Amino acid sequence: MQGRMQWRMRALCAAAVLLPTACVPAVPYGQEPAINSPAFAVRIPAPGRPGYLQTIKFVDDGMRYVDRDSQFFISPAGEMCFRVRPNYPEIIYDAAYRNWCIYPQVVDRVEAATNDVTGINEVRLWCLRSYPQCAHAPDSGWVSNNISAGTVDYLRQRAAVEDLISIMGGNVRFAQPPSGYLSNTGEVSPPR
Repeated sequence: MQGRMQWRMRALCAAAVLLPTACVPAVPYGQEPAINSPAFAVRIPAPGRPGYLQTIKFVDDGMRYVDRDSQFFISPAGEMCFRVRPNYPEIIYDAAYRNWCIYPQVVDRVEAATNDVTGINEVRLWCLRSYPQCAHAPDSGWVSNNISAGTVDYLRQRAAVEDLISIMGGNVRFAQPPSGYLSNTGEVSPPR
């Protein structure tokens, strides 16, 4: 009886030690946030403006309206990523989509640009001068000083991207064209 009791006590002690580790999910400690994680929303949106996830969906929907295979998302690293088709001359030979990502804290300005060649208007994000090659394509290692994405309502999309940058802790300035050039509204800006 004494031996049986010792065996039970040892079994219970072993179970008490092993059971908590068996019940813990097999997720590593400090796992990265998921795509579009609310963890990157560090500021509240301006009054009357959509929230973080609604703004991401609005930008994504605007891009998909123009091109169903394009996409907008926030990466697990907190970058704003645009899945777009290349817009350089080799598009005929290299029509694969590529993710272009940029941290919101290094965006200088957001433009609403017209494209007279394709007829598809776009939103363009420019890097700060102090970070001239801040836009990158993680899958290829390419870098750039801007990201362009075709969208349906480019003026509202520009405002949404600016709001999202602010919510994520960045600061953008309104896109001002150089003096003497057409602005986004078609007006010529006066010389400075």
